[in-house]
Formats: sequence, structure tokens, C-alpha cells
Amino acid sequence: MTTINLLLRRAGLWLAIFAVDVQIDGTTKTMQLVRCPITLGRMEIARHVARAELARLRAEYNATLPVGQRRTWAMA
Repeated sequence: MTTINLLLRRAGLWLAIFAVDVQIDGTTKTMQLVRCPITLGRMEIARHVARAELARLRAEYNATLPVGQRRTWAMA
């Protein structure tokens, strides 16, 4: 893979990671206000799926880095 393609892929993955991280944070804050148990359950499932997607994106981002530059992430 050429350098420019790798940089563009890494930038796209970083933006996707940021977007999913914002979604998880927003869902967590909103869940405190929800009173309907059905809606709350659906939000928990959506947050779980988003966390799995975040883990996948982080692994894919780490795969684009050189071997000595693996990144560690905070908990989602």
C-alpha cells in the first residue's frame, strides 16, 4: 500500500473512531434520562454494538501502524 493511501486510510479510521466514541458517550449520557424500559433496553443493545464496532475500528487502525508504534486506548 502506498504511503498516501495508508495515511488516508488511517485518517478515515481515526474519524470513524472519533464518531463512534461520540455516539457511545452521547448514548451513555442520554440513558440517564430515559424512563421507558423498552427504549432503555434498545439503547443498551445499540451501545453494546457500538462498543464492538469501536473495538474493530481500533484494531484496524492499529494494523495500519508500524510494528513498534502500537497505540493503547482508554476504555470505551
